[in-house]
Amino acid sequence: MVWQKANFRIQSCLSRFEQLKPPFESADYRAWKLRFLRDRLKLGLWLAFICLLTFIVRDTYDAVFHLEEMAKLPQSLKNLFPLINGVMAVSLLTCLVLLKTRWGKRHPNVIFLSLSWSITLVPQIIMTLWGFPCPELLSWSLVFLTQATLIPVRWWLHLLSQLGAIGYYLTVYPLLGLTTTFDGESIYSSSVFLYLFWFCLICDLAVYLYERLQRTEFESQRELQVFMNTVTHDLRTPVMGASMVLQSLLKTSDERITVNRYMLERMLQGSDRQMSLLNSLLEAHSCDVHSFLLQRESIHLQPFLQATLTEMEPLLAKSQVSVTNKIRDDLPPIQVDPVQIGRVFNNLISNAIKHNPPGIHLTLDAKVEGKSLRCSVQDDGVGMTFQQSRQLFDLYAKGRRARYLPGLGLGLHLCKQIITAHGGRMGVNSAPNAGATFWFTVPLASTGCDRPLI
Repeated sequence: MVWQKANFRIQSCLSRFEQLKPPFESADYRAWKLRFLRDRLKLGLWLAFICLLTFIVRDTYDAVFHLEEMAKLPQSLKNLFPLINGVMAVSLLTCLVLLKTRWGKRHPNVIFLSLSWSITLVPQIIMTLWGFPCPELLSWSLVFLTQATLIPVRWWLHLLSQLGAIGYYLTVYPLLGLTTTFDGESIYSSSVFLYLFWFCLICDLAVYLYERLQRTEFESQRELQVFMNTVTHDLRTPVMGASMVLQSLLKTSDERITVNRYMLERMLQGSDRQMSLLNSLLEAHSCDVHSFLLQRESIHLQPFLQATLTEMEPLLAKSQVSVTNKIRDDLPPIQVDPVQIGRVFNNLISNAIKHNPPGIHLTLDAKVEGKSLRCSVQDDGVGMTFQQSRQLFDLYAKGRRARYLPGLGLGLHLCKQIITAHGGRMGVNSAPNAGATFWFTVPLASTGCDRPLI
């Protein structure tokens, strides 16, 4: 027992580190993000190429008609513009060609960085070879902003592209002694550093928030599709069974048909199951919109829970579940709706049985916390990860083994709605292979809290 408790604490601590991991991404979402990145890269490359053409036209016009705004630039610097523009054009066209190849489709991250550095890093390298520092803040801002607008996925990729260009600016120039422009002004200042820091931070933050919103919407749509498939399957099965029985009966030539009792029982079970699923579905959605009309009473938890366990004795015996009831008789009474709280305990115990192998051990406990009573249902089953725990109370969420079990995954969502209606809180502490502890709080009778809450 001591080893189990120590192992549970270790697993609980390790599960905390899962909070530092990136949010869960399904394989479908990763595939969508890859397609999105490839499509937007193609658009970004064409836009960058067209933008480069406009600057080539400007430089050509200046070579013929001498623009006033570029008159201060030394001729030696202007002579580099055709070389820089040519290298950038070749680099962008190469990215376009590679993007259509099998290699490019598998490595869009490399194409993304090549696109960004073709504009922000290539000019710096070429001008460094001729002794000119080139911190083009305007072109950098245009590139970073365009990336964040057109390709708002993989924020770390945006950050890496920014670090490549700015890192060259902060390290190579000082090492080579290129710290002033052609007119003697320093290329470094606190204003420049602050501008680059905040501009890049805002771009990366925008990409991160958009991607998180898109991931949430994508997963919601995916869960809705799974739910629709589950509803279709769970409601269609009893209907098909009843239909087959009726068709079999109609094939007899007798005018009066005698129905076997077993057939009637199966048809009745199927009808009850359909009604239960439909009622659960309607109740789950109505609880999100309307308030629970609670019929609160002052009750003592120990005898109330003992009666609930007595009713569930056949289910517990069938699954070989042992129960330890640590709830004391001297606990103060609670002000709750007995029917709804009974549903919560029934659902938590039933869930522990359904999602664990036979022979588990349940521990029921309760203790006073301020003006509330904290109740817990603990099992020593398979447990779950932090990510699963975080999504467990969402609508239509189902456990790992639930794919093999009937139902829509509404139970825990309803439980949390009931506890919230009582003004309490609900949660779960768990770790893989270390069991799970579901807990919730309800008000003590002395608080006088008797109003229905949403």
